[in-house]
Amino acid sequence: MTTRDGSEREVVGHLITRYLPRSCTFIHTLLRFQVEFRPVVLTGSTLHVEEFPIDTLRELTPEASLGDRVARRLNALAHGYSKTWEHRLAQAARETNCVALHAQFGWAGSRSVRVAGDLDLPLITTFYGRDVSSDEGHSYHDLFRFGTLFMCEGPAMAGHLESVGCPAARIRIVRIGVDLGQLEFAVRPRRGPFVLLHCGRFVPKKGTDLTIRVFAAVRKALPTSQLWLVGDGDLRRELESLAAQLRVTDGVTFFGEVPHQEYLELARRAHVGLQPSRTAGDGDTEGGAPTVLLELQGLGVPIVSTQHADIPFVVADPDRLAGENDVAGLAARVVELASMSDDDYAQQAARAREFVEREHDARLVAQQIADVYREAIGR
Repeated sequence: MTTRDGSEREVVGHLITRYLPRSCTFIHTLLRFQVEFRPVVLTGSTLHVEEFPIDTLRELTPEASLGDRVARRLNALAHGYSKTWEHRLAQAARETNCVALHAQFGWAGSRSVRVAGDLDLPLITTFYGRDVSSDEGHSYHDLFRFGTLFMCEGPAMAGHLESVGCPAARIRIVRIGVDLGQLEFAVRPRRGPFVLLHCGRFVPKKGTDLTIRVFAAVRKALPTSQLWLVGDGDLRRELESLAAQLRVTDGVTFFGEVPHQEYLELARRAHVGLQPSRTAGDGDTEGGAPTVLLELQGLGVPIVSTQHADIPFVVADPDRLAGENDVAGLAARVVELASMSDDDYAQQAARAREFVEREHDARLVAQQIADVYREAIGR
């Protein structure tokens, strides 16, 4: 692939365990906006590829018969690799002429250390939160020792990485980028029901149960308001029971997991993005911050959220964030937004959009990522 001036773009191989869950749309945005370097996806398996198209994708360990899996394993052993993933990654990186490897999530980086060393390629790893905040048995000793550079989205995440052994001198903070072209700004008319939107996996750190409790408190002041929940997970039945217990089921809609474009359509009709993230009982945190906060602000939807992880780093009004688990504080902020004048509400929306344009435009972020690649390569 060539640039506008006719020169070839150097290839960076993006290592992704599975390409691509809908919760990782930010990775697709990162890939689409690369200009200086050509992205090639090197993945173990695929999911939703039709939603997240990419020019070049190599599936390293596709589904296969037992005989084929045995043959792959024997082939890997013959070339000195105990793992099929490593052998096929090395082949793909050579065949696509990668000048660097970029692991998306720490576990992909950890699996790729040996190949990067064998091929003498710089290895850049981006951590997103779940890969270091929950106990999934991943050890990053070798990755932190041999990895070239490490990226994360904010200062809280950088501090967390350093606390678990990542060398501070090799950490680079690069914000998450969003495609502003998909986020048409508009101020939502507040005639009719006031809509609260919560989006995310139904796991403890997302605070979906808190969202329902906040909604129950809000309904005392806003009896016709509605809560839209986009996402799914093991906690769904428990959350449905909580809504029934609090007698708000008539105002709560569970949309389940939906394609990204469908989620954006729902977001365009919302008045507030409610994301009460917190540290879960097992220590799991956002690490950084939910990407939905950026998308909602880009659309002009004010955010009601918490002082958790890097959320203060990614919102236009960090001083208006509530404490973790503060149902009353979150509800008061929602009611405040619903009750303010049209002009004041419009100013809130505009400030949110301006913040995202200034700090999280995917075009600017792509340039920053290219700077990290050049540093890693030694240019």
